[in-house]
Amino acid sequence: MISKKPDQCESMEDIRNEIDTIDHKIINLFSERLHYVEEIVRFKHDEAAVIAQERKDFVINQRAKWAAEKGLDPAVFKKIYTVLVESNIKHELELLKSKKP
Repeated sequence: MISKKPDQCESMEDIRNEIDTIDHKIINLFSERLHYVEEIVRFKHDEAAVIAQERKDFVINQRAKWAAEKGLDPAVFKKIYTVLVESNIKHELELLKSKKP
């Protein structure tokens, strides 16, 4: 599908199709991100390293800042990344547990 710029869309259906295409790309990027999350467990040896509270806080706050720089609501992206990072930590902890003898 050829992407259109917002002002090139001629109908609500065009706009919805473009949003669907963007959302699909976002999901693919989240999937790619998860592969890196899974691989980082190779370098973490305990629960504290997985939780990495300082890194967690940094990532969430930085993404909120990036959102604000693009004119997006930083509070919304802080919530999104809080859920994402907490979910990833849970997944990492499961992987860490499964790799221990």
